[in-house]
Amino acid sequence: MVDRLSLPQGVKDYIPEKAEELRRIEEGLLEEFSRWGYRKVITPLFEYLDPLSVGLGDELKNKVMKFVDPSTGEVVALRPDITPQVARIVSTQMLDPTSPLRLCYNGRVVRFEEKGSGKEREVFQVGCELIGLNSAEADAEIIALGIKSLGRSGIKKLILDIGHTGILRNLLSKTEDVRPQLEEALKKKDQEAIEKTLRKSKASKNVKNAIKRLPMLYGSLDVLEEAKKIVSIRKYIKELERVLDVVDDYQLDCEVNIDLTELRGFNYYTGVTFEILSHSIPSPLVKGGRYDELMGKYGYDSPATGFAVDVESLLDYSKNNLDNNQIHFVVIPKRPSLRRQAIHLTEWLRSSGFKVILDLNLSPKQRELRIKENRTSNFYGVILLETSRKLKLIESRRGSSKEFSNLEELLKGGI
Repeated sequence: MVDRLSLPQGVKDYIPEKAEELRRIEEGLLEEFSRWGYRKVITPLFEYLDPLSVGLGDELKNKVMKFVDPSTGEVVALRPDITPQVARIVSTQMLDPTSPLRLCYNGRVVRFEEKGSGKEREVFQVGCELIGLNSAEADAEIIALGIKSLGRSGIKKLILDIGHTGILRNLLSKTEDVRPQLEEALKKKDQEAIEKTLRKSKASKNVKNAIKRLPMLYGSLDVLEEAKKIVSIRKYIKELERVLDVVDDYQLDCEVNIDLTELRGFNYYTGVTFEILSHSIPSPLVKGGRYDELMGKYGYDSPATGFAVDVESLLDYSKNNLDNNQIHFVVIPKRPSLRRQAIHLTEWLRSSGFKVILDLNLSPKQRELRIKENRTSNFYGVILLETSRKLKLIESRRGSSKEFSNLEELLKGGI
């Protein structure tokens, strides 16, 4: 007997109800992606560390869990993100410059997290990548698909939090002498720390003033008009406006929040970035944006944008659809000689679309417990084969029972 049955920190088991709901959410998202023309790819759970690391941003590089392959002695890594794997597949197996590629995926990713961080090490991820288009229409399509997909899962009151990585890329490149301290202050939106750090910088007055103003440019769409007054970032604001104009044409039911100091994935994303949140859920449900430099790292220079969904974050908030997971009937023959009839009945019900458990060779006590369990379950009922000429349907909802003289009678009128 194993003394220690606990799991490592950051991973967990999923009992049937949770597992079925996870599957339902994933299938719903993938179905919506398919309606938009996105085709599924499947990537390996682990691969060689070097090619995988090529496409990871600095944040994820520090979260790679790796080990030595005993058969080759080479270092392999569990994937912390699937997007770099999609980039590798496209660059090596799907080169087609004549048309954009719309790809989607689902799978688990594994990330190292410090003990006590409260973060999961194993994440169920579903996502989309639109490769080959560099336009406001492409960015808007990905954003609209993310919002529509969450709506399909029953998540309401959505917020689109959107920004542009180019703004800080441009400004911070001119403050290299204080950049680490400045990035830390911007993450916290600490105005006092920002100003104190900038006083030490040799950057121009215009750059310093622009950086000081950014944390205050946060909120509704009105922020964009104010942001356009800063000449050095005007072109990025106009790009953001073009994307939002197209998003507006989708007539999506969500709030829009502008955040021009978002540093998430700063070394990975190259343009418009976004998160989709809900008023009822504390953490972002969807994270995505434009990453035009990633494909080139794998030898195929191409623009790209996409997003990923943390499926588990939707578990407690998605619209439950218990009927999809419910067992409809339990079939129990009273004697072993009725086994063939019980199998016949069970197969007929399953072919008709019902979910059926077949319990063969139960003892009288086990049968009694099964029937009693039926009264407190979500089953439609238990079908008890008492003899070849006597079948009983015990309904769970009303507790009533109906008797039939043969299988044909039950199939015709009992259900």
